[in-house]
Amino acid sequence: MVRLFNRRLILERIRREGEVSRADLAKLTDIRPPTVSAVIKQMIDEDLVEEVGDGKTLTGTGRKPRMVALSRKRPRALGFEVNAASIRAGLCHLDGTVSLWAKSNHSPKDPESTVQSLFEIGDRLLGEAKLAWSDLEGVGVALPGLVDSRQGIVRWSRPFDWHMVNLRDICQKRWKTSTDVANNAVSGSMAEHTFGVGREMRSLVYVYLRFDVFERGEEQSEGVVRLGSGIIINSKPYHGEFGAAGEITSLVQHPRMLALNDQGMPYADTASFEEAVVVKEPNAVAAMERVGWDIASRLMDAVNFLDPAMVVIDSDHAVLGSVVLSKLQEMVETDGLRRVVGTTKVVGSRLGEMGMVVGAVTPTLDRLFGTPHLG
Repeated sequence: MVRLFNRRLILERIRREGEVSRADLAKLTDIRPPTVSAVIKQMIDEDLVEEVGDGKTLTGTGRKPRMVALSRKRPRALGFEVNAASIRAGLCHLDGTVSLWAKSNHSPKDPESTVQSLFEIGDRLLGEAKLAWSDLEGVGVALPGLVDSRQGIVRWSRPFDWHMVNLRDICQKRWKTSTDVANNAVSGSMAEHTFGVGREMRSLVYVYLRFDVFERGEEQSEGVVRLGSGIIINSKPYHGEFGAAGEITSLVQHPRMLALNDQGMPYADTASFEEAVVVKEPNAVAAMERVGWDIASRLMDAVNFLDPAMVVIDSDHAVLGSVVLSKLQEMVETDGLRRVVGTTKVVGSRLGEMGMVVGAVTPTLDRLFGTPHLG
């Protein structure tokens, strides 16, 4: 147990530091230097850790320490983010970086057909990496809906029209590898907390703004903006008693519905509306300002209710998301309660379109780093 504890403690410290010397690891973990060296040697042999060059000495002279970091010799987990319009997949290293990725169009199907699509995409990525499913530490799947992550059950997903689907069981039977299933916004929150802008925060709220919305049985529908959120409290995702924590069910009208272009016609799609905001067409700017304040006011209630250290804003349309971010920043900075108790940071996500893919594999990677419970 002590050996396992030391190993996990050292591995977690390497993840936090990025690059670190053996001597600094001994100081940071309070583990004897010979033990640290022995553990590092074992983890290098297992391709968990690798040497990445020489560091600097305190005096600038003398022998330089050899630095170690998490290994990138081969990916350790495969993540999927699936929604009603697309599938994203990525092979991820221990540090959350994506080594190989793929994206394909997707339309709602039954669970078995969806899992088969995931299998085919994953099989191609693994073949490209010269790996097998059995080489992975685990697989993660992120999707919209109410998800019981502990049991891997999708209780309800509006875009797919799924009810009480044991998705974990279907996945594990198809590819014979341990699989985690989570809500996509919850996955985004885990990615931001572990690998993104919120990695130093004990509490945060991650918000994903989806301006391109697809509903099962309908054509492309953009009458509303869908808001999904994931909550981290005390460095752990908070799911609520019934798995619905973070669900924002009140609808927000889409800004496209509030504006006409210079020719007096509706904007053809969200991309053209976003371009109009970029070039500052008055009607588009006014509509986006109005919706930005509307969304920000809802999020401000969550800020004062949960009192998080950070709110991370992500979106399928970066420019429109940035308007909401600026409005929420303004609200936070002028809020009387925030001035008294502390200003919550409001920032944009930097993980890119593979953020939820990385979040999907975060539980797998956390199991590699987690320390055993004593007692």
